[in-house]
Amino acid sequence: MSRKRLEKTFCWKISGELKLFKFRILKMKKKEIFQAAYQIDTVICIYELLTEMSICMSEEALKAGITFPGILMFLYERWLSYEDTHMEDIQYCLNEEVKKILEDYGEKKWKEKGSAA
Repeated sequence: MSRKRLEKTFCWKISGELKLFKFRILKMKKKEIFQAAYQIDTVICIYELLTEMSICMSEEALKAGITFPGILMFLYERWLSYEDTHMEDIQYCLNEEVKKILEDYGEKKWKEKGSAA
């Protein structure tokens, strides 16, 4: 099988897995779907990244991905075992942006109040 064919087959396989995942999610109740939001977002991100990565993956990696059953959910489960700094990143961003807001907006508001008094 040619490299391009392997790449297409791999993408087709993970696309099928994503469709099956979405089908299962859409059978859930609204509350359950909301509770699964992180999983939904992460599985879609994994799919998108794998699709992009397939362009430069080795033929051996593509073959392994094609034959590996349920690779999207496997990689999602593995991702859960990694340390996630997402909340720390958001908190850092918020702290920095609140500082800027306080510096810019806070000074203007106090100046306006001072001149109005």
